[in-house]
Amino acid sequence: MKKSFIVSALLLAATLFTATAFEGGKTEADYKYTFQESGVYYKNYTIYRILDHKDAYVILYAKPHGVVGKVSIPKAWYSTNGNAKSKLTFRPLPKGMAPWMTVLSKDGTFDHVVLTAPVARTHAAWGVASPDVDLGDLSKETLELK
Repeated sequence: MKKSFIVSALLLAATLFTATAFEGGKTEADYKYTFQESGVYYKNYTIYRILDHKDAYVILYAKPHGVVGKVSIPKAWYSTNGNAKSKLTFRPLPKGMAPWMTVLSKDGTFDHVVLTAPVARTHAAWGVASPDVDLGDLSKETLELK
């Protein structure tokens, strides 16, 4: 008798709590700002190798269907000046993860690229590009992945 009373009281309390939780939820009209879609989008690519060249980084990355893509990123895009906006930034690679490249676009146009790579250049992801490798146009201002 006593157990059934306790179980009934708990069920009643749970039902009341659930009902008040649904009634107290905010509707869209209660929020301070209206919904605005961001104009910034990103796409991540797995990096197989980062080849260091005198003028650029040559990135070998994963494309769909097992195809390997190649893109050259000018070293001039990397800025150590804190005031200037850099088109190339580096992040240290977390332990146990494979390197990746994040390409960010703002309002449909290229904004900047972030390379998440091992700090140690002795890591297998890093290599040295041949001096006679075709780098394409290094005076470019956008990154186009083919």
